[in-house]
Amino acid sequence: MQRTTRSLSIALAASVVLGMLAVPGTALAAGGPTLRSVSGDATEFGRLFVDDLAADSDITGVTAVLHPTGDDAAVATVQDFTLTSGDRRNGDWITADDVRLAAAGTYAVDLLLKEADGDETTLKNAGTYAYTAKRYLDGFGVDRPHPTIDDMKVTASGRLMEWQPVTHARTPVTDASVILDNGSYREYLRTDADGRFSHWFIADRRPALVRAFAGTAPAQSVEVAPRGLPARVTLDKSDFSGVYGTRAAVTGTVEYDLNGTWKPAEYADVRIETTAGLYQGSAVSDENGRFSAETAMPFAGEKLVLNVGYGDWFANRPTAPLTFRTTGVSRVGSFGAELGLDSRLTVSGFLYVDGAPRPHNALDIQVSPNGRDGWKKLGTVTLTKGDTYFRTAIPAPASGYYRAVYSGSATVKGTVGPVVRASRIATLITSFKVPATVKKGAKFGVSGRLTHAVPNWRSYAGQPVYVYFSPKNKPQQSFQLGLLKTAADGTFKASFKERGDGWIFASHIHSDPKHLWAKSPRIFVDVK
Repeated sequence: MQRTTRSLSIALAASVVLGMLAVPGTALAAGGPTLRSVSGDATEFGRLFVDDLAADSDITGVTAVLHPTGDDAAVATVQDFTLTSGDRRNGDWITADDVRLAAAGTYAVDLLLKEADGDETTLKNAGTYAYTAKRYLDGFGVDRPHPTIDDMKVTASGRLMEWQPVTHARTPVTDASVILDNGSYREYLRTDADGRFSHWFIADRRPALVRAFAGTAPAQSVEVAPRGLPARVTLDKSDFSGVYGTRAAVTGTVEYDLNGTWKPAEYADVRIETTAGLYQGSAVSDENGRFSAETAMPFAGEKLVLNVGYGDWFANRPTAPLTFRTTGVSRVGSFGAELGLDSRLTVSGFLYVDGAPRPHNALDIQVSPNGRDGWKKLGTVTLTKGDTYFRTAIPAPASGYYRAVYSGSATVKGTVGPVVRASRIATLITSFKVPATVKKGAKFGVSGRLTHAVPNWRSYAGQPVYVYFSPKNKPQQSFQLGLLKTAADGTFKASFKERGDGWIFASHIHSDPKHLWAKSPRIFVDVK
């Protein structure tokens, strides 16, 4: 390419052709004209198009010279370019009329440009132009670009044509493959004897491009966008009561308004959500607009919303608030009971309350002789607010079945925990004797008998028994007087020197893991 200021004399020819010319986009010389491309017009194939021609002064004339590649002999020259967009310093140019060549083929194009400042520029071999047959899609479109939910059917149609060089005739292409893409799937069609094709489909719920492809023909597209109609949702009921976590069926009807008449909407999406948008349940309406969406009873006081959507088929998004009156549930977990040597029952476990705030913190411990009936309250555990774990020790019989019972409230269902058994063999000191009066400085005798229930009361031989003294002036203190061992009949006896006024008692406290401790009555001894 070069820029000159000389006049060019080129033999005139009859016309310019349609085609595609690739041209470098770089400037030819400092201040010289530039262009983006030269091509045949996209639809008027017999015309030549110059894209984005720019110069430092007004373009006053455009001439195109076509010649065979490698041969400078011109076969056509055209000068009837007119400005089609932009201005003379930066614009697009097109020939006013079709120009016909004698033979099809590929031709090189030179451009001769004149500017208002007197400059004349020749763009030698600006590109090549293919003067060949070209296929194109004619009249492609849809019958209903804005369908409604009442009739979603859309028909796309068009015609495949071919433009011929030399004659510039436009003829239909028969039995050719055309691909129709409606945005959801592709359909493969064949043209008829007149080059025509047609196919109907159900429009997408969102705006979508419908495209047609036919080999080398430029693809064509048209947008299909639903026209939304007013919609509403009517619930059979919006207030529900039930236990936390159980299923509730939300039923109703979805409708749309067509010219003042409400009609059922099929395939509408129904969704139940929290106010924060968290999913809780869904359904799709049937041919009668009916739906049934299941959701779990939420935490007491939590609000849910039912939303209805159907893409752009609806002009609005119907919603309906849902009210739930939830009853919470409670349960006792990991409940255990262990009876200690001192006849105190240690119970522990967890109290769980779900679906509602815990109404109170009191948990009853009950006992039964057989684990089936005859339950009685043994004690109460009070949980710390906010804690679920409990542990406490309460006096209990030697053998029994135990359970934890939570009474609940109007807002939370109560619960009965699992039944566990805890037992030890009871021991008992009987016939415990100590003299009521003892002389000062004298000794006094202590005797008694140790028995255990196995299950009847029998002598408990060979077991330790401790004897203690509690002074009158310090009754809370105890001093060991001696350690005795029971005889074969469970009896024990010994003598001890008086320690002053006070109480004497015996205790069997070093039992094995299966027995309870035993303690005798306290007998007061008066020393005189």
